[in-house]
Amino acid sequence: MNRIEIVVALILACIFSCNGLSPEIKVAVDECKNQHNIDSDQIKTAFDKKKIPETANGKCFMSCVMEKMGVLKDGKVDLDRILELNRKKFKDPENLGKADEIANRCANVESPDNKECSLATELAKCALKNAFELKLEVPKDEI
Repeated sequence: MNRIEIVVALILACIFSCNGLSPEIKVAVDECKNQHNIDSDQIKTAFDKKKIPETANGKCFMSCVMEKMGVLKDGKVDLDRILELNRKKFKDPENLGKADEIANRCANVESPDNKECSLATELAKCALKNAFELKLEVPKDEI
């Protein structure tokens, strides 16, 4: 898994779920990192790239983090959980509104092959596209 894939997983996890790098997300990332053989150094150096994972390992690492954070549940996007986590992350009403709009736009994405790793990829594509479109600002002190 390359640096680009890792950063997307972490950015999306943060967009949808972290309040800083909370203990909850740190545990999720550590567990998924170990499960998918991801090197810690890759994670530390990956925050400046934005590209959706293309390898099976990259997609499944992202899916694993999203599952552990409750963003994906039973093969579906859990909109209520995303909205709950957005409230923890975004204190600025404008950015909260943008984050919630992204969540609503992406809540019904589907996996082309009915696999959660692919669902995570589709959610990532939707979230990044809309984050750029809406100019969502993720608080710098929380990444």
